[in-house]
Amino acid sequence: MFKSLISIVAAATAMFAFTACNSSDDSDTDNQYADIVTLESTAPTGSVMTFREKDDSPLITLTTTQAFSTEIFTPGTRILAIYHPESNKRGESGPVTVAAASPTLGKGSAPVPAVVDTLDNWASDRIVMPGTSVWRSGYYLNMAFQAISTATPKKFYVYVDEKTVDSEYPELHVVFKSGNSSSMYNFAFYASYNIAGLWNRPGVNGVKVYYFNDGAMMPSCVTIDKTSEITPSPNPDK
Repeated sequence: MFKSLISIVAAATAMFAFTACNSSDDSDTDNQYADIVTLESTAPTGSVMTFREKDDSPLITLTTTQAFSTEIFTPGTRILAIYHPESNKRGESGPVTVAAASPTLGKGSAPVPAVVDTLDNWASDRIVMPGTSVWRSGYYLNMAFQAISTATPKKFYVYVDEKTVDSEYPELHVVFKSGNSSSMYNFAFYASYNIAGLWNRPGVNGVKVYYFNDGAMMPSCVTIDKTSEITPSPNPDK
């Protein structure tokens, strides 16, 4: 069974372990890849994970004979998985060997409805998150960022401004609180939220994601547009 990936994922300091479009040379014989996936099921006989690489790309199904610890991993939640595909190729369905895994922040839950007045103007500690590290995969909004923090932040939520849910671009706000501790380091974090409830609203053309980037005077904003239709799926949450 897999342990939480705190020592591997959260301890990354120099750069992110992956981005939405990152991949290695497929000619390698021992390729390992990192993706945010949905844990569909796990049992002593094996586990199933699914994900889309980006936007509305085809659904990829990964299978393994390994079991996840049910004390840490709940089927249906989003996890970061580092794995080796038997085909040595990323981006196609098939059997894999998982080297390590960890639940993401948010775990694939829906953004929390809120209004700005109740959250002190979306007050948040600073993070380092390039715009390319915010991306959509199916109905999920994924993020990869760094922050000076403890391994487990005091608070992390993605809120949706209730006043914008019926607009063309509902506004999402990232709120991160590192907490206070002597064990503060530059950690890497990964998050995933289900935006299906916003994405499918009539008149919605995309979403805007706001966050406080380190060194910036004003909040950063990433706009994710609807560029194509969601690929039909038996599970509307994918």
